[in-house]
Amino acid sequence: MNIATTGKASGLTAATKGFTLAAAVTVLFNTALSWAKDAYAPLQDFMKSLTGHHWTTHGLADLVVFAGLGIVFTRTKAVGMMDAGRLVGVLTASVAVAALGLVVWFAIH
Repeated sequence: MNIATTGKASGLTAATKGFTLAAAVTVLFNTALSWAKDAYAPLQDFMKSLTGHHWTTHGLADLVVFAGLGIVFTRTKAVGMMDAGRLVGVLTASVAVAALGLVVWFAIH
């Protein structure tokens, strides 16, 4: 919904926009890190050594990327120009690309 269809502004705050964009990037980062850990065992071993399990480290890395980018994107003016529809599209596309990427990756390995 936007001002053209409802007559009202979307009401999305800079934080909502920033963290939505951060979520889209984090989804792709998560997929890339999954590929990297699967392809390069020393990385998985290193991540395991940090917290006791590689998935724990993986989750913490995702959290740091999400929070860090969310703060950065919230403070930039570029995200302020994005409307709700575009943000939904970016997030949806990133999830679709990540899902397809994981399906293909694990199908060939």
